[in-house]
Amino acid sequence: MDQAVLFLLFALAMLAGWFGHRSLALALFGLSFVLSVADYFHHATDALPLSF
Repeated sequence: MDQAVLFLLFALAMLAGWFGHRSLALALFGLSFVLSVADYFHHATDALPLSF
């Protein structure tokens, strides 16, 4: 679900850039990038239940 929200934010940033709203596109891209990094660290720090 969180990746779907990130995808929509990136898509909105691309649409804003396509239609000429440069500052809105940069703001949406920055927000989506920060949220992507936060989502990555959220999942990267999960312990893996490995048993060998």
